[in-house]
Amino acid sequence: MKLKIKDIADIQIGYQFRKRIKTEPDGSHAIIQMRDFDDRNNLIYRELSRVRLVELPDKYLVNKNDVLFLSRGHSNFAFAITDSLENTIAASYFFILKVISEKVLPEYLAWCINQAPAQKHLHSSARRGTHMPLVPKSAFEDLKVHVPDIKTQKSIVELSRLLDKESGLIKKIQEKRSLLIRSLSIKAAKTGN
Repeated sequence: MKLKIKDIADIQIGYQFRKRIKTEPDGSHAIIQMRDFDDRNNLIYRELSRVRLVELPDKYLVNKNDVLFLSRGHSNFAFAITDSLENTIAASYFFILKVISEKVLPEYLAWCINQAPAQKHLHSSARRGTHMPLVPKSAFEDLKVHVPDIKTQKSIVELSRLLDKESGLIKKIQEKRSLLIRSLSIKAAKTGN
C-alpha cells in the first residue's frame, strides 16, 4: 500500500524567528537547528541551544515520535525523535511531522523519506534560486511512501539501526588505525627504524 505523507502525518513548518536566533543559556525552550546533527544525520540531543520565547503555540513543539524533515539545503533528510523532549522547538527550515496514522511507525516514515526514491522525488521538486534549494511543503506532503505491515516496519527500522551502529564502529576503527599508524610512523622516524 502507498500513502501520501499528508495522509500519514500533520505537517507543521518549524518556528520562524523574526530576527536572528539569539540563544540564552537559561532560555525557556531548546531549539533544534541544522548544526545539532552529526555527519550521519543523528540528532545530538545534549548540545541543543536554548532561546527565550514568551508565548508559543503547541503546534511548534517537537515531541517524542515526531519526525523532523530538513526542507532547506542540498541534503534533505528526515529524523525520528525517539527521546522525550521538553519545551523544544525546531527552526523554520524543518518540517515537523506529527504522525496521525496508526499504520506507520515514525522511525519507519523517517527511513522511507531518507531512501533514494523519495530523495530523488524531493530533489527534483526542490526550488532552486540564488539561495539554498528548498523543498516546498506542497511537494513534500504529496510524496508517496510504501507502507508494509507494522512487523515489517519494525524489522526495517531495526536493520537500519544496526547498519548505522556498524557504520559508527567502522569509523571508530578507522580513526584508531590511523592514529596507531601515525604514532608508529613518528616513533620509527625518531629511532631511525
